[in-house]
Parts: sequence; C-alpha cells; structure tokens
Amino acid sequence: MFRVSGLRLRAFGRARCEFRYAWVVAGAILFAVPAHGQQTGAESRESDARESIETRRDVERTAQEALDLEAFSKGPPVTYQQVLEDPDNIELNVRYALTQIREGNVRGAGATLERVLLIRPDLAVVRVLFAIVLFRLDNLDEAERELLALQALDLEPELRRQIDQYLDQIASRRQRTIFTFAMNFATQYDWNRNASPKSELRLAADLPTRTVGSSSRQDDLAMNGLAQLSFEHDLGLQKQHKMLGGLVFYQGEQVQQDDLDLRAITADWGYELDFAPSTVTPRLLYERVDLSREKYLTAVGLTVDWVHALSNTWSVFAAGTAKYQSYNNITSSLTATERSGREYEAEVGTSQILTPRQRLRVTYTHTRNIAARSYNSYEGKEIDVTHTLLFGGGDFLLTSLTVNHDLYDDRDPSISAQTRHDWGGRARITYGIPWGGIFTNAGEFWEPFTFTFGGEAYRQVSSITNYTYNNYRLSIGLNRRWTF
Repeated sequence: MFRVSGLRLRAFGRARCEFRYAWVVAGAILFAVPAHGQQTGAESRESDARESIETRRDVERTAQEALDLEAFSKGPPVTYQQVLEDPDNIELNVRYALTQIREGNVRGAGATLERVLLIRPDLAVVRVLFAIVLFRLDNLDEAERELLALQALDLEPELRRQIDQYLDQIASRRQRTIFTFAMNFATQYDWNRNASPKSELRLAADLPTRTVGSSSRQDDLAMNGLAQLSFEHDLGLQKQHKMLGGLVFYQGEQVQQDDLDLRAITADWGYELDFAPSTVTPRLLYERVDLSREKYLTAVGLTVDWVHALSNTWSVFAAGTAKYQSYNNITSSLTATERSGREYEAEVGTSQILTPRQRLRVTYTHTRNIAARSYNSYEGKEIDVTHTLLFGGGDFLLTSLTVNHDLYDDRDPSISAQTRHDWGGRARITYGIPWGGIFTNAGEFWEPFTFTFGGEAYRQVSSITNYTYNNYRLSIGLNRRWTF
C-alpha cells in the first residue's frame, strides 16, 4: 500500500516536474520567439541605414556626374586618326576635344582647343569651352581671364548664363573652405519589412513555432529623408592637402510598423593627403542609430582610405576601418547589448571608366566582428559590383549586385544547437532623371533637382530558418545639392 502510494507520489512528482518544465519551455518559446523575431528586424533595419546612406551618396555623386557630362556630350566621338586626316577642320577638332573630356583626358583637350584658338581666336563657344577646361585643370586665373574677356562680347543668353555659372564656381573654388549640402527625400515600399522567415517558422531552443501576428511577414510603406553637410578646407600648402568632415542625418518613418522607425546620425572628420597620383584619407568616425525613438547603437572608430590613379580611366583603392560598437537593449530588441564589441573591416577594389558614359566598380570587403557573446561574433565576406551608365540629358542608371557570406563563431543555445552562417544576395537598380527631363521650362532653382526610381531584391539563406528571408523594395526619391 505504502509502496503503491510511494510510486504514485513519485509519478506525481515527475508529472509535476514535467508539467513545470513544459511551462518553462513554453514560456521560453513565447518570450524568445518574439524577442528574436524583433532582433532580426532590428538587425536588418540597422543594416538598411548604412545601405541607404551609402546608396544615397552614390546617387548624389552620379547625378552630379550625369549633369556635368551633359555639357560635353554633344556630337559623336572623334578619334585622333580622324583629326590627322583633316587637321584644319575646326569642327572636327572641337568634337575631338569634347571626346577627350568625356574620356577623362582634360589636359589633352586643353592642348587641342589651344590649337583651334590659334587659328580662330574669334570663336566664342570654343573660348568658353577652353575656359571650362582650364577650370577643370585648376588653372583658375587663366579660366577667369578668359571668361571675363568673353563677358564683354555680344553673346547669346544661354552662353552668357553658362559663363556666369563658371565665374561663380571659380569664386567658390577660391574659398579656402567649401561647404556642400545635399538632401534626399524618398518614399519606399517593402514587401517584407520585418524580415520574417520564408519558412514561416521560428526556432527557440530548436523547437519550431509558427510566425503569427506581428512576427509574420508584414509589408509597409516608409517616408525616408537624408540630409548631408560636408566641408573641405584647403590647408594652403604646396601639395593640395585638405581638412574635411561631414555630418549625415537619416530619418526613416514606417507607416505601420512604428517599432522599425529609424534615425541615424553619422559624422566624420579627417584629412585628405595629396601624394599624387595617390591620396590617403584618415578619418575619425561616429555613428548613432535610434530604433522606434530609443537609443539603439553608438559607435566610434577610425578609417583610412587610399586611392591610386593608374591612368585617366582606371584607379585602385583600399580602406581599413576599426570601430567599437555599443548597443543598448530597447523594447524591440531585448538582447541587443550582447552584440556590443569591436568590428574591423578591410576593403579593396578597383574603378574603371569603360567608356565616357560607363563606369564599373568592383569591391571586396572582409569584416571581423567580435561581440560580447560569441554567438553574435562573425566573419563576413562581401563582393559588390556596381555599374554606372550616364545617358544624354543628365539621365543615369545605377545597377549593383552584392553577394555576402557571414559565418558566426558559436551557436546560440536559446535558438538552435546549430552554428549560424548566412548567404545573402542583393540586386539593385536605380534610374535618375533631372527635373527638367520631366517638367519643361523648369526654373533655374529646380534644374539641379533629380528624380530617382529604384527597385531592389534581397535574398538571405541561413543555416537557421529564423534568418532565411526574402524582401523586395520599390522607391521613388528626389535629390538636390548646393555648394557654397
């Protein structure tokens, strides 16, 4: 009797332990799955901030290049052989100079135009073009002398406006300190804004649960704004050494998922050292990222960039970055502090002008992240290929393909006994068109504005189903920059 009762008591004790254990596991799943679901969204949103800032910078630079090229894009290309066959043909020589400018051989274009002006010094259009070439060669005194002499002539309004613009630029270039302000506003649609797993399953201690409610795939619209203020200060030395710095403010407001609202501030300060044909740029860095109005990340570090021009059309570059990242736990990411630690990044690449209208850039980046918890530490490798195509009228097309692989140091027992490693691929396309290409008779203020239309597809495959997801993005933006 007592034995039977003892057996029953022990069985009941085991049942109570199993029942309590089941509740502990269930509780762990209930709390861990949302936490790690939110962590995935926070992680992807933080990465988006850096991607968006770099993409906007690429768009702003390319838009300016497209507008600059438009001034020299008239007429078909001319070869040196054609000039030799008809050396006294003024029109042919001018078109050859334009071809040289488009190919990056500005010095050669200056020699060609000088030869033309020896024969026909009365050609105002050629003299304006020669002044522009002198300006690009930083021969500001000669460029200004040419332009001021031209102002005294009876010229067409369009040509006179162009002369005034370059005289203003010469005045700005003579300033030892030059400021540039750029802005971008964009509307963005994401098919999977919260990076919900493709399998619709999440693991917690290797136990799968279905994604439901806010952890299931959520599409969303966002309004994004970016403002960038940068400066260059000529140190007044024989070499063109400069002090430079910048401040970038980025704000992303989600329409529905307020926990993924993002604010990012980045700042840098350093020097650009001229060792022609190389430049070396050491800079101090600062980053701050807020998610859903809460302070999420601060980082400080140092980066050194090196660029070497192999020719007028081909350059190689490298960069090294070291920074310390400090994360804070927030409502939507309860374990963020476990990601705090050091990050080192090395980058090498090449940029080549394939034709006057096409540029190809290839970059390899190696990242080593050492976090507070080993399962958040990883080694990353990334290859990025970006192609730039400039059309007539200031239009441009930016396309890029990025492939990355991240291998984590250890397994996270709260999620899975497997060690996480991710493969990712991103394809992006952006088309830009100046305001005047859409609206005729645009005023002088509106002419420098550029519209952008973009699309992106992202695919990540992970050894852990939580991190395997797809996202598709569409965006429309408006860009403009000022120099003063």
